[in-house]
Amino acid sequence: NTLKRHGLIKVAELAGVSLSTVDRVLNDRGGVSDTKRRKVLAMARALGVRRGLPAPFTGPMIVDVLLADSATDHFKRLDAAFERQAQRLRSDLTLRRQRWPENAPGQLLDALRKPRSRRHGMIVVAPDTPDVHQALNTIVQNGTPTVLLTTNLSTVEGAVYVGIDNHAAGRSAGRLMSEWIGQRPGAVLLTVNSLAYSAHQERARGFIDVMTQRAPATRIVGPVECFDDDELTRAAVAQCLAVGPLAGLYDTGSGSQGIYAALAHRQVDPVWIGHEATPQHAELLRQGVMSLVLDQDPEGQVQASIDYLLHTHGMIDTPPLLPLAMKIIIEENLPGAL
Repeated sequence: NTLKRHGLIKVAELAGVSLSTVDRVLNDRGGVSDTKRRKVLAMARALGVRRGLPAPFTGPMIVDVLLADSATDHFKRLDAAFERQAQRLRSDLTLRRQRWPENAPGQLLDALRKPRSRRHGMIVVAPDTPDVHQALNTIVQNGTPTVLLTTNLSTVEGAVYVGIDNHAAGRSAGRLMSEWIGQRPGAVLLTVNSLAYSAHQERARGFIDVMTQRAPATRIVGPVECFDDDELTRAAVAQCLAVGPLAGLYDTGSGSQGIYAALAHRQVDPVWIGHEATPQHAELLRQGVMSLVLDQDPEGQVQASIDYLLHTHGMIDTPPLLPLAMKIIIEENLPGAL
């Protein structure tokens, strides 16, 4: 008992609270703020005071999920994965999902700065802007564990990025493109969603770096921002084709329907590299229109994001392995679900 009491006193000292507060927290009697509760539990865990510690807050863990309002297959997969996780963990976790219009970033800032009620964590897709950086830095500094999904904002200190290495993805596309186009005549077109997102900046930069090194004679057109809009993407491809032959095409976003429309009736299809393993892309791979797809596994992103927050709060022992592995999909290794 003396040893146990000494351990509790040490927890109280390190957490900066009274011994009675430590007792209330470890015996889950309530009446303690979530901030103090987390401090006590973190110190108790670090000192190995006892096993079977209570949850770091009363009630379910509340996580705000802020996603861009996009109809692309990538965001549909994210939505479906969050729904599955919400159902699976509904007694321990509340996912408050909100969509913000990409043409109205002020709504994202409002959601960041003015949560509907307390939150224990946040998962967000956000553009690379100074206002967003400032809002996220304030949230992290105030102690809210924050996951950046898809886009790695390196200036947001303390937030964790859950996703693939986008620069490596672009470099991979460049290496594969340079090998695949061989002696084909023509330019290589690079289309992106929006360069407001660091993910697309990194993919484009990695692609151009490797293509410049390995295929220096190939003219690269772009990056052309198409904002995941099929008509804008179709127009970009058509404009390139009007100038001369197209040897290759790398799309970092989701304009595949537009690309397919622009390539209709072509006698020789360019080498086409895109992103995300979707039913549409599976069919294009089977037809031989697309060459390969780089997949960032949105389902794995959601699982890793939630695991990170659960681990941060001491609710699971093992953190997720980051960054996530990128998958290269060709016709011969299409997932069975596709």
